[in-house]
Amino acid sequence: MKVFWVILAAFPTLVQAQIDTIYIERQDIVRGVDAVMFTFTSPVRWKGNDWLKVGGIVAGTAALTLLDEPVRNYLKGKDCKFLDGFERVGYHYGKPYSAAAFTGGFYLTGVLLKNEWAKETGLILASALTTGTVVQTLFKNAVGRARPGMELGNYSAEPFSTSPSYHSLPSGHTTVALTISLVLARQVESVPVKIFFYSLGTVTAASRLYADAHWTSDLAFGGAIAWFCADAAMRRLEANHFRSVIRKRKDGTQWKLYPYPGGLSLRGRL
Repeated sequence: MKVFWVILAAFPTLVQAQIDTIYIERQDIVRGVDAVMFTFTSPVRWKGNDWLKVGGIVAGTAALTLLDEPVRNYLKGKDCKFLDGFERVGYHYGKPYSAAAFTGGFYLTGVLLKNEWAKETGLILASALTTGTVVQTLFKNAVGRARPGMELGNYSAEPFSTSPSYHSLPSGHTTVALTISLVLARQVESVPVKIFFYSLGTVTAASRLYADAHWTSDLAFGGAIAWFCADAAMRRLEANHFRSVIRKRKDGTQWKLYPYPGGLSLRGRL
């Protein structure tokens, strides 16, 4: 009989631990969605200096179009196995499956090993990559810039074209790769590791020029989107880290049910 009550007395603790687990997982989902929505709605909160930065990015991208043709002409026709290898590394690093692998890898590792840093890194990646992918896709379709391989020049465009040949601006590979690199580099303290991640992002950007898939200005604009989305996600997730979702009731009361030999006890805590 005593064994029965020992097991029954431990039941609330087991139930509470399960509630805590549900609380943490759901909180991450809510925090991630909140970070994505915060990033998308950021323009409504921008002030004078923010709009100056946006203007600088647009002006800088426009200025870089002057280098589009010269850089392409310099790289055109270059072909060697060493550069081909770098192009493959950069190509794969900037693909969606790479983004999914890094995001899922960090988050699941954090959950399984109860490592808060890994889990938070995965959550940041998920939020930043989601917004970055949506933003760059919207620009690709709206601008409709012709890719270099079309041989139509760097100022040719067909807005809202469904053809991938007119989805040059911005570079999606660059946005994905630099988003991953920016987040991971800011999540570590080691300078050599930071350099490694930044180098991977740079290799991806350069590989798109080498493959004649993008113009120089495409890379710059894709990089700007990556920086904006990564920075916004990190700032928002840091700010909303301690918001409770499930366990905190509207009246602030938490209830627990405790068994004892004479019956059951319901206790509330404010």
